[in-house]
Amino acid sequence: MVGSRARLGLAAICVFTFAVGIANVVRYPPGKGYDASDHTAYADLLVPGGHLPHGIGEYYTPPGYYALAGTADWIAHGLGVGEPHRAGMALNVLFLLGTVLLVWKLARELWPGRDRIAIGAAAFVALVPVTVKTEAMFHPETLSLFTCTLALWLCIRTFADRRYAYALGVALGLAQLVRAFSLWTVFVVIVALLVARRWRELVVAVAIAALIPAPWYIHQAVEYSGNPVFPRPATAQARAGGVQSGKPKPIWERRPLRFYVDPGIPDVVTAPHEYHFANLAIPTTYVELWGDYAGVWVWQWTKAKPIPPAPVQAELTVQSVVGLLPTLLAVAGWLMFLSRSLRSPPRLAIALLPLVGILGYLFFAVSYPTPNGDVLKATYMLTTTGAWALGFGYALERFRGRAWPVALVVLSVCALAQLPFLLYLSY
Repeated sequence: MVGSRARLGLAAICVFTFAVGIANVVRYPPGKGYDASDHTAYADLLVPGGHLPHGIGEYYTPPGYYALAGTADWIAHGLGVGEPHRAGMALNVLFLLGTVLLVWKLARELWPGRDRIAIGAAAFVALVPVTVKTEAMFHPETLSLFTCTLALWLCIRTFADRRYAYALGVALGLAQLVRAFSLWTVFVVIVALLVARRWRELVVAVAIAALIPAPWYIHQAVEYSGNPVFPRPATAQARAGGVQSGKPKPIWERRPLRFYVDPGIPDVVTAPHEYHFANLAIPTTYVELWGDYAGVWVWQWTKAKPIPPAPVQAELTVQSVVGLLPTLLAVAGWLMFLSRSLRSPPRLAIALLPLVGILGYLFFAVSYPTPNGDVLKATYMLTTTGAWALGFGYALERFRGRAWPVALVVLSVCALAQLPFLLYLSY
């Protein structure tokens, strides 16, 4: 697959991403996503009022997305265009489309002429359910994914042209004004520049990346007299056993060993929804990646109806099975990519990001334990999607000869099986 065929494939992926995104924005209720009422309230308070939430809702989340979404909502409201919050949701379609294009460009930068990797990586971003679900919500995570992926691309370009260091610093600074999980990307970029001894580029990028979000961090530190990144005390999670005698337990005592290693078999396939394998990191994250563990997409969780209806449960089971092969390919490809990038600083930031993302995700989930495990959401690692996608494309290209068509057919069947899941339908 070269030249025009590759571009045609990318165009098809972009059309698919846009069409599915718009269809979901039109159908998906703005109040149904993760903490939706808190997110919409933040945007409504910020635009046009210019106020930040104080100690309630998403007060610990930076205002970047809410400023953009709130402005879009305000304009839509002024024009009388239906439910105004759908305007903020529609922005996520553009952010995901931009991410698909950036991942394509990253693959072309890293592996010139190897278009199978680029097509596979772009398709992974467009088809993995966690990106599609999050894109449909009124939520800042998709913008966080876009800004972090942009920073990765600019990091690659900085190694080729030092003038890109200024744009890299801006991207890293803006990413921190969207979600705190962007700090993982900041860290891996710094590591890559340090290893390469690109001191000038490092100073420029870090200085700008620190200057842009500084007012936000100062505001949080002054307002809440504590951690400016996430000013929520661990003692708030006392119900989950994170506190002992009125003081937080040491972090290594807050989760049992089972939390880290139990795969949740067979429930991860037979019952992939709320209450099953609660507070087990591997199965909960996997199901949130490929399915609907919390009941915000293909079924609606309520206390009165905590179990999805039989047809939905069957669909969730299919999703768990379908996701297994792409997940294995992404992990295998990432490991191969990582092993070949340890002596290549331009690739190192991307190769390290999944590992740093996992460690950061676990640190967060362990630091703030909850009874129902709601801190275990694949969206918290969404900023690493681009790196996993490149691993997927890299592994897919490893298939040679007759193995390539077989792998393509199997993955095509998997993609077709999950297409109904990617479109929001009300049950």
